[in-house]
Amino acid sequence: MKKIFLLLAALIVGCETNQNRDNANWDFDSSTGDYIQWQSDNDFANEMTNAAMVHLYNVEYEKAKVFFEKALEYDPSLFGPHVVLAGLSPEGSEKSEMHIQKAKENVADNNETSKIFVSLLDLPRQSRWWPLLGPGAHEKWSEMRSVEPKGKLIHYYYSFTIPGIENKIKETESLLSELKDGVGDIESLPVSGDHSYMIAPATNLLGYFYYNIGDKEKSKSLFEEYLELYPNGYNSYDSMGEFYYNEGDFESAKDYYGKAVENFFAASSANGKLRELNQN
Repeated sequence: MKKIFLLLAALIVGCETNQNRDNANWDFDSSTGDYIQWQSDNDFANEMTNAAMVHLYNVEYEKAKVFFEKALEYDPSLFGPHVVLAGLSPEGSEKSEMHIQKAKENVADNNETSKIFVSLLDLPRQSRWWPLLGPGAHEKWSEMRSVEPKGKLIHYYYSFTIPGIENKIKETESLLSELKDGVGDIESLPVSGDHSYMIAPATNLLGYFYYNIGDKEKSKSLFEEYLELYPNGYNSYDSMGEFYYNEGDFESAKDYYGKAVENFFAASSANGKLRELNQN
């Protein structure tokens, strides 16, 4: 099993990094604010982290895990990958505890925002999305946003975790206005880096929020937009499949879940739904 996983990891990294060599250049000037300090002096570590972040935002945790682990191979001093990998490891496992310990050790000489980010690990593990989401997470993201309002990762998770569905919609639409049009609160607008890759996952997030308030037409149009923005991923098809699944249109759901698996055969959510639907 371990050999199969290593082969899978090699295939993922090899295919995607050959297609995304520009990721090796971290086009973000961290001196423009007190951002979470993800970047490394090692270009290959940055390439892996950038790829991992795209998959993290798009809820493609299988691939995010591979790239974050690879980033740590290139630069063991990073703290950010350890935070995410702690949550992607089984609760209470040696691996999860190792990632928690390393994140706290590695962040010691970093800025305040980075230390608040790592402190997400101190929250109780009461959500499958821990430590980025769950009880107490919004207070942490809010604290980070007060220190550095220009940080877009911070804004994304601030929007995701803010209490109240109407507030979630308002904040996510505000984030999208900043990303698409450069329109918004001057204190919040990004001043460095290309954040266009965040438009697709933020659109997906908004689709779920509108579904939750019963605006299914708006929700469907957002999921369709997500597909157009992120056609080579697999979560975009998973989201469209989930929409049809929740609407009781199981044939359409199977089609989209199938397309998700076509784009990545190890997509766990889509594979699970297909097994369920094929049994009925």
